[in-house]
Amino acid sequence: MATTGDDTGSTDGGRTSSRISPGTDCGLVGASASGLRPRWRTRPARLLAAAALVLSLAVAAVVLPHLLRPAPEPVHVALVTSHEGPGSARGQEITRGVRFQIEQINRMGGVGGHHVRLLPFDDGADPETARRTAERITRDDRIVLVIGNNTSITATQAAPVYAAARIPFITPTATADSITASPWCFRTTYTNTYQGQFIAAYAQHVLGARSATVLHADSPYGASLADGFGRAFAPTGRVHRVVALDDRSGEPRPDQLEQALEAVRADRDRGPVVLALTEDAALTTLTYLRRHGVDSTVIGGDDLSNAQFSSRLAASAQERAVPRSMTSRFYAASPQLADSLTGDGLTWATAYRDHYGSMPSWKAMSARTAADMAVHALHRAKIHHSHATERDRAAVRDALAAMNAPGKGIPSVYGQAFFDRSRSVHLPVTIGTVHAGDVVSAPVQLTEYSPEEDVDVAREVAADRAVSFQGKVLARQQVVYTGINVNRISALDTREGTFKADFFLWFRYSGSDEVTDVDFPNLADDKFKWTAPVRTSSVDGVKYRLHQVVTTFSTSLDFHRFPFDRQQLTITLQNRAQPSSRVVYVVDRPLIKQDRTEALHSGKDVHQTIDGLPNWTVRDVGLYTTAVGSTARLGDPDLSQGEHGVHFAQYVADVTVARDVAPFLVKNLLPLLLSAAVTYATLFFPRDPRYTSTRVSLEATAMLSAAVLLTNVTSSLPDIGYTVALEWAYYMFMFLVGTCVFISLAGAWLDEHGKARAWNRLALVSRVYYPVFCLAVLFVYLCHFG
Repeated sequence: MATTGDDTGSTDGGRTSSRISPGTDCGLVGASASGLRPRWRTRPARLLAAAALVLSLAVAAVVLPHLLRPAPEPVHVALVTSHEGPGSARGQEITRGVRFQIEQINRMGGVGGHHVRLLPFDDGADPETARRTAERITRDDRIVLVIGNNTSITATQAAPVYAAARIPFITPTATADSITASPWCFRTTYTNTYQGQFIAAYAQHVLGARSATVLHADSPYGASLADGFGRAFAPTGRVHRVVALDDRSGEPRPDQLEQALEAVRADRDRGPVVLALTEDAALTTLTYLRRHGVDSTVIGGDDLSNAQFSSRLAASAQERAVPRSMTSRFYAASPQLADSLTGDGLTWATAYRDHYGSMPSWKAMSARTAADMAVHALHRAKIHHSHATERDRAAVRDALAAMNAPGKGIPSVYGQAFFDRSRSVHLPVTIGTVHAGDVVSAPVQLTEYSPEEDVDVAREVAADRAVSFQGKVLARQQVVYTGINVNRISALDTREGTFKADFFLWFRYSGSDEVTDVDFPNLADDKFKWTAPVRTSSVDGVKYRLHQVVTTFSTSLDFHRFPFDRQQLTITLQNRAQPSSRVVYVVDRPLIKQDRTEALHSGKDVHQTIDGLPNWTVRDVGLYTTAVGSTARLGDPDLSQGEHGVHFAQYVADVTVARDVAPFLVKNLLPLLLSAAVTYATLFFPRDPRYTSTRVSLEATAMLSAAVLLTNVTSSLPDIGYTVALEWAYYMFMFLVGTCVFISLAGAWLDEHGKARAWNRLALVSRVYYPVFCLAVLFVYLCHFG
């Protein structure tokens, strides 16, 4: 007798199909006794083919529009530097700084999805070539903004051309005052007048000079720097001024050098010699003076504060003949030195070094700032096309001009970058000196007080902790060259947030020993006591103290990406009493030049690594300086205080460690994978009511096991108020098992109501759904955590 409904097979004459007996494989439903092809062999293939087709169409719908859509129009920016000639070295530094930063910006989406395309131009380090190049740029309607002209002699010729054409122009390194006379011209460094004033203050209040001889080039750079120094120094001292170089000769003539020598010798007070010259002329002039017995202190401008010039001094024939005759008693002004970089700036500088093989000079860092401020202006002006109109250029200029206060600036390697009234970025002047062939911060600096500090000027000046100069109050700041050489990192406790560190700590400084009175704000060992230095020395007034420290520190840990997390283990050093206006700790130059491989080897034994952490790998060691506001000494009459309390300089060693993910996952996820396999196997149980309870029991057990496993895996974590990465995987598994329970119960209902075909479809869908869901979760984790 034939039956009808979903519990029957097909009928053909008198042939009927009956309900499958218990224990019979569900795949035989619908197969005839005569050997016709069973449905289970064809339906899955058709369903899988359909699923593959749908998936392919979905992928095509998402991918094809992106492939067929034309690339967004780039935004064009001209980059003008000196590719050849005397300014080529500086030009290369600017090109590298701008390109390196623009490449990073483009990788992050550029300007509203539009890449910034740099159009390179060469000004030949020649004023006339610079003017002609500027005229050619003004005729290119693609260019919305110009960065470059790395010397004052070229920028002074190009800037009026850009201004007349109403094209915004940013120079990273040209310091002649007149360059930014037009509202269309900006610079990301200071002016010569500004640095000349600082050099005068340093000569008078730090070096104790009452007279000075200025040797300058007869050029926009030399004349404005000499004027800035002369006007600031003249009220309290005598200035001897000599033109040592003219624009046409390129090098000082013998008669000019003799004239310079006579002027220096005529100074009976043996005051400092100020070189307002470019590199070649300065090297020739200084060599001539030293060769003729002049041992006066020499101070140069920003053009001499770079590693290339200091290396030339150290390698000169005069230095070899008379050691330290060229490098001793030499100072130079700089907007930024690598040893005083903060965290973000040092991160960028390290990436730059890894890319180009050397740390960036201040010129490269200033070029990076120019690129950042240019892109910020392009964003604000909403420039999203490759054809620049007059309105576009005006909007960019207005956006640049709007960055005219600390709150309106942008973060940079210097801190907050903004333009002052001269449309120059407001920067401190750092005085550098030469040590081991490199330019490092001089032992004493003059620095402006932070706007947050409420300074009692009269008291600070009376105590000789500050000087009043040209309407500014400048604090005397003692610079301490500081180094941390890690020997071992061990005993990381993720629940307590502590780790043990063994390291060498040294201080190199001049002046008061109070700079070594330091503590560790994140110290976790209450029993720690300082021991006597393992080494001390003093050479030419420079003191050296070396300590070995072995103790436990606390650190803040972030587990959002657990177990794919990287943690920063920090060692923070801070003076107990002196605020940042009086003492600052800078990274000792040998450590700045040290590559990452060297930093990861123990200071005790170079054949051993510093990694003493099981299940972790030390990836990097970074050193940088920063400052922190503290209210611990509010009310102390000996300190200047602002609304945020007292600011203290800090020196930070940042050790990056990464969890060994593969062993962790194998150890902690293997039970879950076995549970997942068992759960998936339940989807292949035959259509039999007797198996329903077994399926549901196994699936419920898998869900409870996952909860227990999750508790065990996260037991190493402290009490945190957020969900970590691994927990989401367990939650997804619990959700998946929950759907399997629902499928099992739904299948039982279908079987109970005789719906064999529906049961088969549900079984097939569940067997495809389970691995697809698992693969989707795996894909998301791979994309997000790499």
